[in-house]
Amino acid sequence: MKLKELVDIKIGLSLERKKATPASMHLIEYKALTLKSFLNLTNWDELCCENFIADKKIGVQHLTKINDVIVRTRSPNYALHINDKNTGLVVSSIMAVITNIFPNVLNSKYLAYYLNSGQIQNQLTKNIQGTSIPMIKVSNLLDLDITLPSLTEQSKIVEYLTVANYEIDLLHQLICEKDKLKQEVFETLITRHAKVTAIQGKTQ
Repeated sequence: MKLKELVDIKIGLSLERKKATPASMHLIEYKALTLKSFLNLTNWDELCCENFIADKKIGVQHLTKINDVIVRTRSPNYALHINDKNTGLVVSSIMAVITNIFPNVLNSKYLAYYLNSGQIQNQLTKNIQGTSIPMIKVSNLLDLDITLPSLTEQSKIVEYLTVANYEIDLLHQLICEKDKLKQEVFETLITRHAKVTAIQGKTQ
């Protein structure tokens, strides 16, 4: 089955058109997704965003809503799943918004995981156009073949991957804490050795 049979896809907003200037009469503050939002694919609860000041209200069609899937059009073409913690974020024109996903057929979180799989990433890489800024088109996403297990199976896959990603995040935290502790111990030992050496030098 083709993805275009199950979803709608559109390109985000050109931020330059809405960006406030010193002469703007109105200033409306939003949070906007950036390319940095795609750096952490194991935790979609805390997406990296930046402040964006618009000169007028941005239409809801350009803001994230629950169960949207956002895809980078620039390589690498990673996907994000939008949950209830990340609604109302501005989506820029360097991203595609997969929306109106048929919930009785396709689990939106399964779709995000599926798009991030090695198989699909390789397929999208082959469709990249441009040399200075390689990008994919909406048509490349619409024409993707999607493996579609039953909703029950999709939910099981999502549950497994979500738990696995949670464990990966914990391991990363433990590694960071261990690395920090290692550095602190090393610096303490070096400082102690320097003090002992200084004292011994004075007593000789």
